[in-house]
Amino acid sequence: MTPTEMQKRMGIGINLGNTLDAPAEGKWAPKAQALFFDQYKLKNFTNVRIPVQWGHHMSTTAPYLVDEIFMNRVEQVVDFSLSRNLVTILNTHHDEWFEDGFPSSLPRFTALWEQIATRFANKSEILLFEIYNEPHASTFTTADLNAMNTAVLPIIRRLNPTRIVFFGGLKFMNPSWVIGNPNALQIPSNDTQLMLEIHNYDPYKYAGPNPTVHSWGSQNDIAALNKWMDEIGEWSKEKGLLIYYGEWGCTTTQTKATGRYEWYKQHAVSIRSHGFAASVWDGELLGGFFYFFLFLLWLCLFEFQ
Repeated sequence: MTPTEMQKRMGIGINLGNTLDAPAEGKWAPKAQALFFDQYKLKNFTNVRIPVQWGHHMSTTAPYLVDEIFMNRVEQVVDFSLSRNLVTILNTHHDEWFEDGFPSSLPRFTALWEQIATRFANKSEILLFEIYNEPHASTFTTADLNAMNTAVLPIIRRLNPTRIVFFGGLKFMNPSWVIGNPNALQIPSNDTQLMLEIHNYDPYKYAGPNPTVHSWGSQNDIAALNKWMDEIGEWSKEKGLLIYYGEWGCTTTQTKATGRYEWYKQHAVSIRSHGFAASVWDGELLGGFFYFFLFLLWLCLFEFQ
């Protein structure tokens, strides 16, 4: 499938957050169950992003092997998703040891991707790879970001020549970095199976934890949302790199009265109008009970479509 076909197939999905990206599964959220993926299907989600933190489960010395029990568990959860025909995104998440230790950490990181790319090489093409979640360390530069992609992409391609891979920018993958640095990301001209991933919880003083703003939904608010989506959409057209909005969400501190439902509704409307693929975040930023969240997303994403 081309990125154009895949973006349409992905639609709007959900993250399996705080699960395999926790230091130990079950520490931050309930352990993953096949039932979760049945619920995702029931609520009409069409993709699932599976964040995975690998550093606690692999050796710190060469050959940097991932614990086999953990690798098997990741594969089991990935198969929960793939077997239900959900587009599935697998990544490296909360592995800040890589950017904090760059460039000396690069051999361990490339060894990790060699193992991921090998283990999942025979999976369906609806399994997608995200190289690295939310680079943001002050010492991790644009040159470092491009060096990472240059090192990892050929490793993936050896056994996954046509699998779609996501690049992301600095500043926690916020679209503002890409918009403000439109030519910074080096995009290989000979690889057509790439997409750009962005994350956004703006305005953070409203949507993030411990908010100081308690109202959203004015015409100015909606215009600001559409403005940055228009800008990243134009960048996408110019560069030929389609958009996957991999994380977005709003704290449960906000309520229907303070505009939380409207925030989700307008995001869903704008995501669809721009043709982006997207996965809403489901974890600690949002809080609340898991199935309440699924119900809320059904209200906000599907009642208003």
